[in-house]
Amino acid sequence: MGKGEDKPDEFDKDIVEETTPGCYLKSRHSMAIMLFFATFNVYSLRTNLSVAIVAMVNSTSSSTEDSENGSDVCPDKGVSEIDENTNNGIFVWDSVQQGLILGCYFYGYIFTCVPGGYLAKRYGVKPVLGITMLISSIITLLCPVMANASFPLFVTFRIILGFLQGVSFPAVQSAWGIWAPPLERSTLIAISFSGSSFGTFVTLPIAGVIADNVGWEAVFYLTGAGAMLWSLVWLAFFYSTPETHPRTSEQEKKYIVESIGIQKKKNPDVKLQTPWVAMLTSLPVWGIVVGHFASNWGNYTLMTMLPTYMANILRFNLSASGGLSALPYILQFIFTIGGGYVTDVIRSRRLMSTVAVRKLNTTLGLAVPALFVVLAGYIGCDVAAAVAFFSISVAFNALTVSGCKANTVEIAPKYGGIVYGISNTIANIPGFLAPQVVGIMLKEDDSLSQWQKVFWVSAAVYLFGAIVYLIVGSGVEQPWAAGKILKNKSVKLEGIDNKATSEDNENKGTSF
Repeated sequence: MGKGEDKPDEFDKDIVEETTPGCYLKSRHSMAIMLFFATFNVYSLRTNLSVAIVAMVNSTSSSTEDSENGSDVCPDKGVSEIDENTNNGIFVWDSVQQGLILGCYFYGYIFTCVPGGYLAKRYGVKPVLGITMLISSIITLLCPVMANASFPLFVTFRIILGFLQGVSFPAVQSAWGIWAPPLERSTLIAISFSGSSFGTFVTLPIAGVIADNVGWEAVFYLTGAGAMLWSLVWLAFFYSTPETHPRTSEQEKKYIVESIGIQKKKNPDVKLQTPWVAMLTSLPVWGIVVGHFASNWGNYTLMTMLPTYMANILRFNLSASGGLSALPYILQFIFTIGGGYVTDVIRSRRLMSTVAVRKLNTTLGLAVPALFVVLAGYIGCDVAAAVAFFSISVAFNALTVSGCKANTVEIAPKYGGIVYGISNTIANIPGFLAPQVVGIMLKEDDSLSQWQKVFWVSAAVYLFGAIVYLIVGSGVEQPWAAGKILKNKSVKLEGIDNKATSEDNENKGTSF
């Protein structure tokens, strides 16, 4: 743990924003709304296939032995039968092929998380998010054509989609290192990240209705069109920094710059050297990585495997009730925003230090899900209780957004996007690893006792992440994150004339 964590937070200064009467929606608020819909689209384009594949695959051509051999611990409630109109798809893909299609998105995704943070820092969040989302929307619109053309081509397009989307969350995180006043940081990050939960909540039930009544192709057309609309609005009306945004008032610019302490370079030749070695060997960075990994492991396990558990063990098909299947994600959405708001209230009133509230959120976001996911495995055939326990687990997991996931901009404000990119790369390995581990565990025995072991594994990963972050998590800017200036130039702090030498800047740090 770094020194100085027992001192008052550096941002606890009497910096007050000058406001114009009647002006309540600031540029940073409109940025939060647009970034909310950015992450909404990321998850919409990611989860659309999970629903569409049910209508794409011809289930009647596959053997039904697996479903018949499933554990029969609970009585059939009369809703686990597959409707006739959902098993007559045109593609004859076995379970291995379906697993490849559902997981191949992450093979591309993990390779662009770190570049995403770097590109956003280098070129700005506007072009990075806008261009990648626009191309992603075109790829999604072409998915029906690719699927009909060939299986390998469809897989390739999904890998490319993941490759493009991997830049999104690091770019969003990088944006808030420039746009978010420290005492609003948790709320603004939570709002933007909550779009992912809301995207899942909206996409799953609506895509199911569309696939049943219009056709699976329409699922890709709708989600692709939504992403394209967002990208065009973003590229036309939004900007990477408060200084370049033409609709940001001078008062807001001054408030953001002074509260964050962003230093404005007089000469564009002044550059910062990215401290890769120090960054990759920093314990606080690895605390974030491990906590993020643990959060995603449990989240992806439930996202991909919960319908199977409901059908094979509880004999209840979640597709029979769109509202019920979406319940965990609307709760996750509420907890994400609520957790961010409460976190900022606690910090603004100085009830807890930054590092303390980050650790509290992370502990609740990992320990509570660990408890309830295990309890859900021992609840028996009580479907209502099982769904409630799974929902609590998914909901509390959202607190890691205002916990370890928001911590990157505190330990490294200038490199928050890059650090988040590193974390997000490793943390998304569970996207394809967790379902494979579950599949291996259930290969020979799809019974309740084996599922209980699956949930225990998730709980163990959750608790390991919580413990590691509690030990090495930090709430102060790390020495290596101050930023080494490569050339001796004068700098100017927005609103304050400040001639500084290269040596001064190495000690104090600068921002991009």
